Amino acid sequence: MIRYAYINNQVLNIYLMLPTISFPLNINEVLKLIPDCKYMSYQKFAQISNCSIEDVIQICESKSGCTHYDILQNRYLILCNQSTEGNNNIGRQRWTCSHEIGHVICQHLAFSAYAKLSENNLAKNSNSEYEAEADYFAATLLAPFPLFKLLNIQSAIDIQNIFGLSSEASLYRYKQYIKWLHTRVKTAWENDMVRAYNSKH
Repeated sequence: MIRYAYINNQVLNIYLMLPTISFPLNINEVLKLIPDCKYMSYQKFAQISNCSIEDVIQICESKSGCTHYDILQNRYLILCNQSTEGNNNIGRQRWTCSHEIGHVICQHLAFSAYAKLSENNLAKNSNSEYEAEADYFAATLLAPFPLFKLLNIQSAIDIQNIFGLSSEASLYRYKQYIKWLHTRVKTAWENDMVRAYNSKH
């Protein structure tokens, strides 16, 4: 079961800690807030390790990104592919990195038997709940519903232009938003998100 309220509060905490809030969200600023977590591109990792990008993809079991966890040191390393080949556009890269941050924030690796979780990896079926939570975190972090009205979001194109998501993710997020409008029960979290944004943009 996805911990919606828990993840919402984690996103709110991040928004409250950010020095400023503007969209598309600066993922590097988010990464700075996470203790014992480092980010590196596939390209940099390949250079340091003296191997090819294909080797890194094989190590990570993903063309997009993965998170490694050092259980003894309680440290995380997020790796993401910064190549735009194969439809891996900037919006897609932003989502991947946020998804991996979601695994860290939700403590999936600390709770699981895995030292590594990868987006679209071979073990995805056994980690479907973790993947769903990481996706929900990424969506809420990058394009939070409570701010849609304030930012005059009226279409998937608006989501793409303002939040910097890929066209595919923007369309999916807009469909979710329409459903959310008709089923939600308003919470204090929504008001807190609006206040956080208004105080920092």
